[in-house]
Amino acid sequence: MSSETARVEAFSDGVFAIAITLLILNVQVPPPSAGHLLAALARQWPTYVAFLISFAFIGIMWVNHHRLFNHIRRCDNMLMFLNLLLLLGITVVPFPTALLAAHYSTPGRTVAAAVFNGTYVFLAISFNVLWFHVVKRGLLDPETQELDWQSFTRCLCAPLRTAGRCGVQRNSCIS
Repeated sequence: MSSETARVEAFSDGVFAIAITLLILNVQVPPPSAGHLLAALARQWPTYVAFLISFAFIGIMWVNHHRLFNHIRRCDNMLMFLNLLLLLGITVVPFPTALLAAHYSTPGRTVAAAVFNGTYVFLAISFNVLWFHVVKRGLLDPETQELDWQSFTRCLCAPLRTAGRCGVQRNSCIS
């Protein structure tokens, strides 16, 4: 961590930590009147799965963010704004997580899945725009300038593949 990026990293770490913590608020304690506790807990399985998936995704994004900032030596205003765009997406994650869990077995599940997937496509695109800016502006450590562009390009294509899959899934659900 360079002193120039330390505040951006500290702020980002705080946002990641709060967002990942807020995910658990979607997991509700069944009321005593819900009958057998074990059965009531078991009925909430979509909430647990959505929580675990989103926890893992936010955790992976935090690790990637941390690794990226290990290579950034300078910070400019655009980097801070692009980082805020990424963090905006991170703070939204608890909502589509709750939406997907709540509508897993309802007619609205297709819309809930589209919102959930769209959030992660937005995050991937935001992360890639941030990365492009860092590379274009020469904000990386000189040792990092020598990149494996082939594997980097594969990573950049991932959001487009995900968006394409979402479109295919949406069309097959409508048919």
